[in-house]
Amino acid sequence: MDQDFHYYGTYYAARVGGNYSQEEATVIAKASNFIDFLSNEKYAGYWHIIRNSEKSSNYNYDVVAKVDYPRYTFQGSLSTGVSGCSGLWSSFHFLPGNYEDPINTPTTTDIHGKDVAELLPNHQIRKIEPDSSLSQINLDIGKLLNRPQSALSKALIQDTVNCLNNSKRLEKILSISAGGQALLENQNKEEILKRFGLILLGIRSHVIADTWAHQDWCAVDNEINTYWDIENSWFDNKFAQHIEYQDVTQEWKKVKLSSFSHENLQAVPNKTSYMGHGWMGHLPDYSFVKYRYKPCWSSKSSPALERDNPTEYKYAFLELCSLFAQANGTKFQPEKENDKLAAAQKAICSPVEIADKNNCPRFESAKKWQEEMEQVPISAPIDLVDTKKEPDEKTVLSGQVDYNPHSLDPFGASRYGTFYINLNSDLYLFQIAADYQFHFVNNWTKAHNIGPSNLFGDSWSKQLGPISEKISEILV
Repeated sequence: MDQDFHYYGTYYAARVGGNYSQEEATVIAKASNFIDFLSNEKYAGYWHIIRNSEKSSNYNYDVVAKVDYPRYTFQGSLSTGVSGCSGLWSSFHFLPGNYEDPINTPTTTDIHGKDVAELLPNHQIRKIEPDSSLSQINLDIGKLLNRPQSALSKALIQDTVNCLNNSKRLEKILSISAGGQALLENQNKEEILKRFGLILLGIRSHVIADTWAHQDWCAVDNEINTYWDIENSWFDNKFAQHIEYQDVTQEWKKVKLSSFSHENLQAVPNKTSYMGHGWMGHLPDYSFVKYRYKPCWSSKSSPALERDNPTEYKYAFLELCSLFAQANGTKFQPEKENDKLAAAQKAICSPVEIADKNNCPRFESAKKWQEEMEQVPISAPIDLVDTKKEPDEKTVLSGQVDYNPHSLDPFGASRYGTFYINLNSDLYLFQIAADYQFHFVNNWTKAHNIGPSNLFGDSWSKQLGPISEKISEILV
């Protein structure tokens, strides 16, 4: 998904489903959208968490905690050609979901109630039957395919609702975080806990929404994320292949996505990277598009898999409405919100011709979300984000007070700089919430033996975030 849904769609769902205020829904939407902008390029370094923005001299702030190499949530550019941090991609963008439900997994009805569950499809498992020539693909890797309504997805929803309705749990998470005690000693403790909860809710809404948009792709650099040519079964999977898509008409348009194409049709279908939906480029992120292709986790002779994004995004919006309602202590009743749900679907389906390089699909879709909100009517977010920019400065969470580019690493070599981050800021609360999300997914997948043993063995996963090892006591 892109900013049109992660910001405007999420904001609208928070208003419709959770009845959150304009300010609260804006915080949720900003946190959801910021997942794609807390990047290693901009934020890797040494974070010094400070009590206030004043300094005495020579960068002498009142430092209450230090976090070396924070838990950034995006690596590289749009999952096209990036590899390395499978733990990051599993935690925030490609939630593992292709496996049978463990014993005692709640049903969709248990999670959302009958009214919502009747409108959502059940969890479906993809059968992994690769061509014999593709040695990288196995059943263990197959479990990592992102599938909506998986047991882990439902566990995230349950945990989020628990956190948002139990400030003691939020307080416990903060208490075991770097600088957490100082946070909780703040006279505005209740406001901090509330804002932390909204930010965690935004992060989780991003992950849940992506289970619909990113389904059938996974978080590892593996041939499972490649596809066969849709019409020539004798081609191998080492270079650009044909796929088909629909945008403004019902005509299927055949195309080879390429790193040399303009942005709308850009992808990396080659043998240098098999990460996420890099081979499919931006198509999974366009709400109005349908596309079909032959995934390599299935045989060459299998029929093409058709992805109907307007339908999948409708489910994503509905599930977010339910999540937000429960997080705010109620149950979502879709039959009472037909007009608002119809408006959301209009925004989701509004077509853009992606072959025209002058079109920016996320920008046009964002405009449509704003138009439909105005018709309902629901007031727009406090900050109107320009989605052509990545990022617009209004999407960036506040909290960075200063930056020293000349800091030295422990070995004396100039490498990354030092960031001075306000303790009470949304940026630092986001960092703690992101670390909690990582620990939750890491703990759950290991407890249920999902995926290869080295899924969380990358350098990103092994680094120390703001939350201490005591998190294991909370996640038991």
